[in-house]
Amino acid sequence: MSVTENSAKSRLRSVWEDRILADFRDFRFTWSGFFRWTGITLLAVLVAAIVTLYFLDWNQMRGPIGRYLSHKTGREVRIDGNLAVRLFTLQPSIDLGGLYVGNPQWVGKPQAAKVKEARVELRLLPLLFGELILPLVKIDQPDLLVVRDADGRTNWDSKSGQNPNEAFKLPPIRRFLVNDGHVVIDDAVRRLHFTGSVSSSEEQGKAAFTLKGDGTLNGNRFLANVVGGPLLNVDQSRPYNFTADIHSGDTHILVDGAITQPFHLDRVTAGLNVTGPNLSDLYYLTGLTLPGTPPYHLTVNVAREGSQYRLNDLNGVLGGSDLHGNLTVDASGKIPALAGKVASRVLNFADLGAVIRGGQPARQSKFLIPDAVLHTERLRQMNAEVDYSAQSIQSRDFPLRSLDTHIGLQGGVLNLKPLAFGFTQGKLAGSVRIDARKAVPVTSLDARITDIHAEAFIKGGIKDSDKPITGVLEARAVLTGSGNSAHAVASTASGTFTAVVPQGGMRHSLAEWAGVNVLSALSLNLSGDNSSTQLRCAVAGFAARDGVLTAQQFVIDTEPVRIDGGGSINLKDETLDMRLQGAPKHFQIMRLHVPVTATGALAHPVLGVKAGPLVAQGAVGAALGLLFPPAALLAFVDPGLAKDAHCGPLLAAAKAQGAPVKAAAINNAPAPRK
Repeated sequence: MSVTENSAKSRLRSVWEDRILADFRDFRFTWSGFFRWTGITLLAVLVAAIVTLYFLDWNQMRGPIGRYLSHKTGREVRIDGNLAVRLFTLQPSIDLGGLYVGNPQWVGKPQAAKVKEARVELRLLPLLFGELILPLVKIDQPDLLVVRDADGRTNWDSKSGQNPNEAFKLPPIRRFLVNDGHVVIDDAVRRLHFTGSVSSSEEQGKAAFTLKGDGTLNGNRFLANVVGGPLLNVDQSRPYNFTADIHSGDTHILVDGAITQPFHLDRVTAGLNVTGPNLSDLYYLTGLTLPGTPPYHLTVNVAREGSQYRLNDLNGVLGGSDLHGNLTVDASGKIPALAGKVASRVLNFADLGAVIRGGQPARQSKFLIPDAVLHTERLRQMNAEVDYSAQSIQSRDFPLRSLDTHIGLQGGVLNLKPLAFGFTQGKLAGSVRIDARKAVPVTSLDARITDIHAEAFIKGGIKDSDKPITGVLEARAVLTGSGNSAHAVASTASGTFTAVVPQGGMRHSLAEWAGVNVLSALSLNLSGDNSSTQLRCAVAGFAARDGVLTAQQFVIDTEPVRIDGGGSINLKDETLDMRLQGAPKHFQIMRLHVPVTATGALAHPVLGVKAGPLVAQGAVGAALGLLFPPAALLAFVDPGLAKDAHCGPLLAAAKAQGAPVKAAAINNAPAPRK
């Protein structure tokens, strides 16, 4: 290269360097220039993004999208099929196939959900203004598994910690189609298993949206049919009306309701008409722990606002009893909380037996105390504060008048306190506590009987003055047992039971028979004498241990006879082995020196006498007869040396053991005769 050419290039380079340096020396910042160049840069980036998205092969994005969703949800997410996205239209759409969502490792099954194909369409212009509207959501062959373990973990727990009871707030959907869906629910907390299919349709030309479910719930057939107006015409400012017909085994629910704010499933009002064989069966559908009942029919108006439910105008019939009231359910916590007041105008006492049996029908059993297994584990799945009252009670066997109780359930501990039955005269009041926090529940009973007239329990049209026994009964039972049935609790019960009759009357012939005064008793019976003698006092005290009640004190003191007793009552097999030994207070002829026994089953006790003492008494009479025949009668003569019982101290001791004996009864107790 010549010297001339090199010189020319050097001059040209110098000129350009001087020009560039001059530009920097002359540079001045202006806002107009800043916005102009910023706009140009953003426009260039936007154009580049649009061009990239337009020509993007979305199938290449399946991996990155799956990894991002896996990180956000804490579980494996994959798109194994085709992924197609159409963005440059007024109604963008997403089509995907082979969507897979995995389970957490603790579940034991890898798949939580799988969708063969899905299509979602949305409207672009409303989206630009922040409103999401979906003209179409179509899902083909979804397969969903929902699992909850005994600790309350679910395979769909949100990492955000959202309350699982909170309802979904869906965007407006104009067509929602589910084809050949399958759902499996395994809930260890509720002991619930559901397997079924679900589908929805809104065919062109038809004026209704339909959602159907078909399957089994804990072995019982489950059917659901929900029908509403066409989603295409939903006005978000007006309620969306729907009806539902649900069968779960023998439980049938008819629903006529409305979503007050369409697509916000936590804004609902509905009228329910529910029938079934046992109210406790609703646990699987509602999560509420309800008592076992006889067959029922209920109507109720339900209003949901967020996590709060109002159950208004509850009316129903359960067996032979009516029920009405208002309740609320707060589902904002981990378990629902029930509160309110319910009442019965008429309570059939036989329906309380269904409650003790857990709603199971009465069956042949060798036990008086029901041995039906109760679902006490459900007590850990709800809290409650409910008042219940019965204005009147129908009973063939007891002179009951009313019932009042408060049902408190907190943290798996059920308290019925107070639990008060009103009688025609007197009352039975106390409390029942069932602690179900452990696998085997523990039940505690503290019951007091006050001012109940014994003659009120003797029926048959007999006048009070002619009844075999009269007097005011006072008693208290303090017992604790464990088990998941009433019989299991009784079979393990420990504690005390004390009963007293401070004063009263007893048919004279009955007192003589209790003392085995044969001649006097026969004379009174044959003559038709129904006269009464004074019952000075009666006290019975039992100590219970492991289901066996052993008599610690048993005294019945009447004017002609003092009766002392002993023995035991076994609640495990419901048998008794009691004996009564009477001793006359006056000279008696033809008295047998034998104790009266009550043995056998509680349901059918057998009354008898012990043969041993009678044989001995007969042997003495025979021996005397050998010496002098008239002397044989001496063996059957009683000089009547029995003393009156010290009723005052006896009643005071019973009061110290918990019996609700009034001080006046103790002070007025008859003193022993000298």
